[in-house]
Amino acid sequence: MKGLSLIHPVDPAQLEKDTLRIYEICDGCRRCFNLCPSFNTLLDGVDRHDGHVEQVMSAEHQRVVDECYYCKLCYNHCPYTPPHQYALDFPKLMVLWKQRFAAERGVRWRDRLLIQTDVIGRLSTIVAPLTNWVLSLGGLRQVMERVLGVHRDRRIMHFSPETFVRWFQRRPAPSPTKPPQKKVALFASCLVNYQASDVGKATVQVLEKNGVQVVVPDQQCCGMPSFDIGDTVAMQKAAQANVCSLLPWVKEGYDIVVPVPSCSLMLKREYPELLAGDEPKTISEHTFDICEYLMKLKREGALATDFVNNPGRVAYQIPCHLRDQNIGFKSKELMECAGAQVEMIEKCSGHDGSWSAKTEFFPLSMTIAKKAVRAIEQAPADLVASDCPLAGLQLDQAGASAHVGGKAAKHPIQIVRDAYGLPS
Repeated sequence: MKGLSLIHPVDPAQLEKDTLRIYEICDGCRRCFNLCPSFNTLLDGVDRHDGHVEQVMSAEHQRVVDECYYCKLCYNHCPYTPPHQYALDFPKLMVLWKQRFAAERGVRWRDRLLIQTDVIGRLSTIVAPLTNWVLSLGGLRQVMERVLGVHRDRRIMHFSPETFVRWFQRRPAPSPTKPPQKKVALFASCLVNYQASDVGKATVQVLEKNGVQVVVPDQQCCGMPSFDIGDTVAMQKAAQANVCSLLPWVKEGYDIVVPVPSCSLMLKREYPELLAGDEPKTISEHTFDICEYLMKLKREGALATDFVNNPGRVAYQIPCHLRDQNIGFKSKELMECAGAQVEMIEKCSGHDGSWSAKTEFFPLSMTIAKKAVRAIEQAPADLVASDCPLAGLQLDQAGASAHVGGKAAKHPIQIVRDAYGLPS
């Protein structure tokens, strides 16, 4: 985007000028007309004002910004992104407006609370059974809706009684029969650490099955939730902390592997945008999605292929933040290596962390999810899979699990772990 940056102050007049320029381009193109709620609101607004884009700025603009949940699908969909002369970056534009609105109008305490994933995770896992029970109480959820603005029907992923990091630290050290062929620093994510811990366990099991040495460095939330309120300062702090923690391992020859697409996207794409210098670029260049990394091993002839269980038919929803990485369909390919028949579902789940938990956006998020569920219903499947545990949760709530006999959606790495016959 011309003259605009996430880490430098933005002139308000320049931001408004560039917004009008981008809205004009989007109106003329309309390639993203059905991609997300923001574009529907934008283009419907332009039509309502008979093509006068400037009138959208006073009438629909706030809603356009609020309905963007940073899926980033439009960036890869757009024919005018850099290096095109238009240099159009719609997701960055939305973040800059969230940043501006936050500075001008403040941020609701609810919105600040919901992005404190490490704090919420640490407190909730201490008394996980009690936390999970309390969150299942309908009466309390109604109170949460009135006080916090968290929708009473938003299904919340259970907190693990033992964090993934704690499991990794206390488990017996593996005794490999030969020196490791590869070394990996695992960036587990706060979601895996506190809630989807089995995804982390499966990741470690499959990597070690393939002769890879795994370490889990100190880490904190990648910073992705802060995009919801345009808090670039918080994102920079998270990026700096994680880069400082991961860089020594990269210098020791370790690759960084991430099982959650939003986090791998942050390390690959966003950290070099948020921080100056070569260090974030080094982190970016050595970061891999878990299935991307395993398919890299396959290309090198180093992937174990002694699978003992056939996964069967898998309806695989590829998350938006994985599609944005432009690495192809590595999870699909890996599951097919294990013998699965994979049907691709290229539809957004509509979850996006805290965005879909908010009372005002939950119904819209479920409407978005129905498109993916309809596609799953049309695909005969024994399992539903998604690389994003929250997308899997959303699909389950929207009805996908009912289509496959009540089986909850799995991460592809869990399916591969089961195909190897490793204990879950």
